Amino acid sequence: MRSLPFLLVLPSLYAAVAGYVVIDKPHISSTLSTRADKTPDNPDGEDDYQDPVTKANVPRSRILPFGQNGVDQPPEARDRWFDWDMTCTDTDDRQKIMTAFTNAYALAKQASGALDALIKGLPSPAGTGSNAIRVNQNYIAAEDPAYTQMWFAQDNRLAQVKKSFDTIYSQVTKKPDDRAKGKGALRLICDKGGNVKAQDEKTSYCGTGPTAAHAIANNAGNDQPIEPKYVFAHSASIVLCPSFFDDTKFPNLPDILSDFDHHKTLDLMDCREEIMLHELCHLKWTLNIYQPDNIGFLKAAQTAGKGSGKRRSPDWANAKGNADNYAWYALYSYWNRLPNWGEETCKNDAWPQGTAKPNPTSF
Repeated sequence: MRSLPFLLVLPSLYAAVAGYVVIDKPHISSTLSTRADKTPDNPDGEDDYQDPVTKANVPRSRILPFGQNGVDQPPEARDRWFDWDMTCTDTDDRQKIMTAFTNAYALAKQASGALDALIKGLPSPAGTGSNAIRVNQNYIAAEDPAYTQMWFAQDNRLAQVKKSFDTIYSQVTKKPDDRAKGKGALRLICDKGGNVKAQDEKTSYCGTGPTAAHAIANNAGNDQPIEPKYVFAHSASIVLCPSFFDDTKFPNLPDILSDFDHHKTLDLMDCREEIMLHELCHLKWTLNIYQPDNIGFLKAAQTAGKGSGKRRSPDWANAKGNADNYAWYALYSYWNRLPNWGEETCKNDAWPQGTAKPNPTSF
């Protein structure tokens, strides 16, 4: 769950930052197969969906994510990566969601590439003695402040964190049955109006007030207290809560990038992509993270270590189980790899200058 205490390609925009990250368009399989979350007796109780633009009626199980109106894709698209729920009827909202979803897995791919570069650049093999570890940590601190704060510059954890991002990317871009036999589908539910109820069918599922969730992931078979009609035996779901649709709180990443102000800091970068990536981490067929969330870049960095001052040390057990450590590392790393992280700008770090870093910057 993402709450307070997850790119559509823009060629002209990314021409300006060429060489830093490549955002791939989704690939739709041309192989027909039975949907993982559907059987002939229709266990999810699907009824027809009328597209608000085309007025076409289609079974909800056939609503497609790619294409302006969501219904103009070829039959092969039944192997798509997610379904729209019948709650997602607004074209603009679907565009925001599609942008966030596509960019989320692209950020995972970029994060893996950044970690691969760190691994290849280590002065010494990871974990080969205290002096070598210290040398490696200082190298990491100089090259990647994001990994230093979100993972305490641990050289012996680089490969595992990279593997986690590889898993997210590879699983999200598979057809459902290749993710998890019979339970690999994903449905996105739009709760812009706060109408989805909790298990008691009375209270808000997303919650209200300052601690309300921004989005909540639920695995197939239900591991969250949601009303019964949103429990799917064959499909995971992500409920996108009212705040997810608030452009002033959580714009899409291209909107943050569009002003070309490469000196923005993390406190100004929260976006739908970060929320989406966070929620993807909770799914059983990605990282299966289930421990309580520590939300926000600062709390994520605090989670990466324990103790204080010179006695502060890595806390790998908590960091690896906190979805925001992955989401914020990906976003932080991405921003620092844009042109502002270059010699000509004195390597401007995206960490806010007025906020103390919880973890060491040298070792």
